[in-house]
Amino acid sequence: MERQLDRYHDEVSRGERFEFGRNWARFLRVLDDRRVAIAEQSLKTMLKVDSLAGKSFLDVGSGSGLFSLAARRCGAVVHSFDYDPQSVSCTLELKRRYFPEDSNWAVERGSVLDRTYLDRLGTFDVVYSWGVLHHTGRMWEAFDNVKPLVRMGGRLFIAIYNDQDEVTDRWARVKERFNSLPRPLATLYALKIIATDERKSVVSHLRTGGIGNWLKSWSEYDSNSARGMSRWHDWIDWIGGLPYERALIEAVVDRFAGDGFRLVNLFDCSNGYGCNEFVFSRDAPLGTPVQSLIPVGTSVARRYGTRVMGPFELTSAGWVGHLSRPPTVPEGASLLLFKDRDLIGSAKAVEPRRVLVGTPQEQAAAIEGNTYRVLSAFVRKPAGPFANLRGHMWRWEVGDLEPTADNMDSPRRSTVCVFENGQQLPFAHSLHEDIARVGKGRFSHWAREIYFAPLSNSDPNGDPDRFVLVIPVESEI
Repeated sequence: MERQLDRYHDEVSRGERFEFGRNWARFLRVLDDRRVAIAEQSLKTMLKVDSLAGKSFLDVGSGSGLFSLAARRCGAVVHSFDYDPQSVSCTLELKRRYFPEDSNWAVERGSVLDRTYLDRLGTFDVVYSWGVLHHTGRMWEAFDNVKPLVRMGGRLFIAIYNDQDEVTDRWARVKERFNSLPRPLATLYALKIIATDERKSVVSHLRTGGIGNWLKSWSEYDSNSARGMSRWHDWIDWIGGLPYERALIEAVVDRFAGDGFRLVNLFDCSNGYGCNEFVFSRDAPLGTPVQSLIPVGTSVARRYGTRVMGPFELTSAGWVGHLSRPPTVPEGASLLLFKDRDLIGSAKAVEPRRVLVGTPQEQAAAIEGNTYRVLSAFVRKPAGPFANLRGHMWRWEVGDLEPTADNMDSPRRSTVCVFENGQQLPFAHSLHEDIARVGKGRFSHWAREIYFAPLSNSDPNGDPDRFVLVIPVESEI
């Protein structure tokens, strides 16, 4: 343990690790019963329970200790640990305030990367690790380390930073800069970052006459965040948080599905900043794959499509797979075939529940090595030249789709997707500034327009037919 403590201090001194516990110690000054109650409710909502009475609860990386406290107040027997010694002190402080001398809440220092330590903990009904595993510096190893801690039939609740490619890389550089500065300068640097970002929000609210809503985003953040947190302390945690890793929803789900964990609840942040939240049920032993459906995420095929199942049969027309249900294709819609995330074209139904997925010349191994899905959707091609607004951002007018577009009240409402040469543009609901400045497949369906940047940031008018809009029938447009 002393060796771990020395390593921790060395990482902090080299600017490789943020002192999360120092930030949480300041947060405890504003923590009150209302915030605790909000945290309790958010925990019960994501786990879909009314109580944790009689359940064992492991808090991996307890941070401020708020959610260990919430779990204990919900009736769980709690074990909390954290790598950061100041975070351990914060958790002990909350235990002292609310549950002094309580034998059903243990708090200690430990690392999720220390298999010897983890092996002596046993298994738990609920393993909770919100926004922690991506700060270990070895996130994928940490994923594998928490799996054995969940008993069969138990729940795993984790939150992981969403991967936004170059935008995420830019924030990594901000974090590195913050941690390299002396503390007073780091605070000034954080203020600059926050002011720059908040200025955009203020301008947006002024245009819509709702500056009061911006003020509430600070004054009522604990309620609006659904976790009882503080906006200022969350900002500092975000700006400073090193080590820093991230992952797409599909990558996280697939990592756990291969070891018997089925997704049962998901908070989707797949096209924005922040954390995707996952609740898994351990349904099978490690090493046993289970089917884990993803109701949301960046892939429209995986979100709305129907998987084509094997065994695949070679016919004179080509390779044929089976559907669990016949597709519904309303008038004006098309049945589309996807291979993994890519749009192949129109699907050819051989029978109501059979569909063609490949040519006779393709090898069986190639067919079986891919994942095919069909999707009932409306498809639209561009009607005229695209207009360049600024930087890499181009405009595609779609006035009739305005009723389902994103807006200030529902910034992630639209289900419209843009495809370029069969590849889905990966970053929907993007900020217009990011579309213009970074581009590379970012887009937004806002009001009467699609604002987008091609994958290569090239001029889309050179070959406009390479773009199509795909509007899933399930979106009820």
